Amino acid sequence: MKIIPIIFSAVLFISFSARGQKVTGKLSFKQGQTFEVTLAAQTRVSQQAFGNAIDFTVDGTAMHRYKVTNSTDDNTTLHHDVKRITFNFDGMGSKRSFDSDVKKDLDGSFGGPVKEMLGKKFDMIIDPTGKTLMVKPEKINLSKTDDRLAIVLNMMKDITGVVYPPKKAEASFFKVLPDTAVGINDTWTEAGEDSTGKFMTQYTLSAITDSTIIVGFKGKSSSNTTGEVMGMQTSTTMNNSYIGMIILDKATGIVKEKNITTESNGTTEAMGGSMPTTSKSTITVYVKPVL
Repeated sequence: MKIIPIIFSAVLFISFSARGQKVTGKLSFKQGQTFEVTLAAQTRVSQQAFGNAIDFTVDGTAMHRYKVTNSTDDNTTLHHDVKRITFNFDGMGSKRSFDSDVKKDLDGSFGGPVKEMLGKKFDMIIDPTGKTLMVKPEKINLSKTDDRLAIVLNMMKDITGVVYPPKKAEASFFKVLPDTAVGINDTWTEAGEDSTGKFMTQYTLSAITDSTIIVGFKGKSSSNTTGEVMGMQTSTTMNNSYIGMIILDKATGIVKEKNITTESNGTTEAMGGSMPTTSKSTITVYVKPVL
């Protein structure tokens, strides 16, 4: 009749053991290893223009990879390239689809900009926690596209963003945990600001299992961007709120999965008028290690 107390005690022991664990941000890479990353994004945008509602929808994926070209106790060098980009766009009475693996699409109107993205590569050196020590090239620029393509590509910034390298001293794709050891319910923040906006994210270590580390996060950001559509100068201001979760491999500290949901609202100024804009996006990232 003492089975239940024994089981209850065991559950308590496991629970307190997990809560007492501390994990560090140290990453473990193997030279020659490749990480295949698939990013899937869904974006819905609604805009009020001259009393009319204009809705846009874009579903897209970006497949890119990091290859470990050198790994030591002090740093790791990774080579990055983009393998495939796909999307489906619905807006302004027009529907378009694209797959960079389809020759007909690559030879079409979107082929030029996407070919340029597929051709962009960079190498980065990160410290043992994933902070960027060096990047080559330090900056990647993409050619300006015509207005018709710009509308679609601007809605795909999460997709096209995989092309760009991190800045020196900033967190790379692989950095999630802080520099100090953390346990369950510990929190830390990350913030940044540049000429186009600012952000602040709060992270919480939610759980530690036998094989994974789970981190929840939430935050706010704002942005102010300018552009040109049909010869008109535009200025868009957006305020964003987001929430998500990251799953890390416990043995290596490397990202396995990430998801984030973002809700945004703001205005676009053009031709002396102001157009209210709202959007919602969901992003899911899967990382597959390949030896």
